[in-house]
Amino acid sequence: MKLLTRYSRINSIAAIIVLVMASILYYFILRYVLIHQLENTLNVEEAEIISFVKDHGKLPEATNYRDQHTAFEEVAEPVPREYRDFRSRDREHGETKVFRELSFPISTGSKFFRASVTKSEDEMRELVFLIVLITVIVIILLLLFLYLSNRLLLRRLWEPFYRTLENIKAFNLSNKENIQDHKTGTDEFDELNLVTGSMQKRILRDYENLKQFADNASHEMQTPLAILRSKLDLMIQEPGLNESQTRQVQAMYQALARMTKLNQSLLLLTKIENNQFSKTEIFPLDQLVREKLLQFEELAAAQGVEFETELEEIPIRMNHYLADTLLNNLIGNAVRHNKKDGRIIISLREGQFRIANTGVPEALPGEYLYQRFHKGERSEGVGLGLAIVKQICDHHALTIQYSFRSPFHEFRISIP
Repeated sequence: MKLLTRYSRINSIAAIIVLVMASILYYFILRYVLIHQLENTLNVEEAEIISFVKDHGKLPEATNYRDQHTAFEEVAEPVPREYRDFRSRDREHGETKVFRELSFPISTGSKFFRASVTKSEDEMRELVFLIVLITVIVIILLLLFLYLSNRLLLRRLWEPFYRTLENIKAFNLSNKENIQDHKTGTDEFDELNLVTGSMQKRILRDYENLKQFADNASHEMQTPLAILRSKLDLMIQEPGLNESQTRQVQAMYQALARMTKLNQSLLLLTKIENNQFSKTEIFPLDQLVREKLLQFEELAAAQGVEFETELEEIPIRMNHYLADTLLNNLIGNAVRHNKKDGRIIISLREGQFRIANTGVPEALPGEYLYQRFHKGERSEGVGLGLAIVKQICDHHALTIQYSFRSPFHEFRISIP
């Protein structure tokens, strides 16, 4: 759940709870005030009746209006003064109404009476209902405003954060333009942008240092490797080498060849990561595949491996050298890791290049498939072939997938 959605939900729930509790409290306070006002009206009527009795020595006439009634009932002794609510049915209009009654004692001469003044609560209830209705409408409008403000105003307020988040997602070591230092007017977001920009700059600086070190190291290794190779060439031409010395020189040649291949592979990976193969061109991929098959024809024939091809005329935009390296690694792996008298199936159709080879009946671990220096127990390579293939595919936005369906190991590359 997004932070904005969570904040809006919590804010809305809190607002609803507070407004509901405030509305309930407001209703009871309002009702108390109106009841108190109604009682004041009854008190005024009480005072007028008492004043009339004092002035005239007799009770006033009982009244019976629609919303107010006065009545007198003779009693044996004085009654207590009290308020009460009761319901009564209006026979004329057929309605049941709620009344507020004040009863109090009054006397004329030696006689005691219970005087009652009754007033309808309908007007008060209608007023309460109207006020509550207005309050509910205000609450609904307030909640609607809070919702819209959370959706619009807060989204706009959080826009710098999402812009910074997109900037972090789009960060690429080969593209320095991703770094943006813009002022938002909000201290927290400005500090976040400042810290993010500083972090990106440190990452780029460390990456540049590491890239320069790897590049320089790879280049510097080429000279001593070339010297070692020339020295071995001279040594093997020396007369008088016995069989033991010849085997040792052969082992040195193999180790030197392995180191040379490792150096070349690391240098190639470094160049790809440094975006040094940015030049691309459109060329027929099917023609390049046929050229690579001719190069591996002799090696495949030595192992009894047969090629089965289905190639359509498909143009592709790539760096030609990287495309050659990609096919060289895939076809070379398919030949070297094949079994005696095995098969290699290569198909090139619209949108996909597929290469499958027979081999050991076990699937390669997907999580380590393209990891550098990871290789199977039977592999004699340096463990960088598939890492280079993956790097080339990523460089050209190509998707590569591996699957195993006994007895075929299959790689598929989607071609846009």
